[in-house]
Amino acid sequence: MIKEKRFSAHHDFKTGFFFKLSLILGIFLLAVFFFVKTIVFFISENSQGFLKNLYDFSNSGQSESIAAFSLLLIALSVIIYAFNYQLCKLSKIAEDIENNEDCE
Repeated sequence: MIKEKRFSAHHDFKTGFFFKLSLILGIFLLAVFFFVKTIVFFISENSQGFLKNLYDFSNSGQSESIAAFSLLLIALSVIIYAFNYQLCKLSKIAEDIENNEDCE
């Protein structure tokens, strides 16, 4: 006889973990972008060493790609959260149907 598999939205799909992971990474990258852009206001083009590299990095397209990637991660986390929320609601409905004895 085939064993039935019961999936729980809370434990099997890991949508809650991926939601938190993508949200944290997105916020971290957005904070790095804002940190780099605010540091540029305090340093000049004539700086030397690390500050010169930071100035060049903020004026290149790489810093904007960090911002774009962070916004993509935040949008992905919103989509995963909606998916997680729907799975939790579906899990509650399935539990209610299993526990309801009026249907039998």
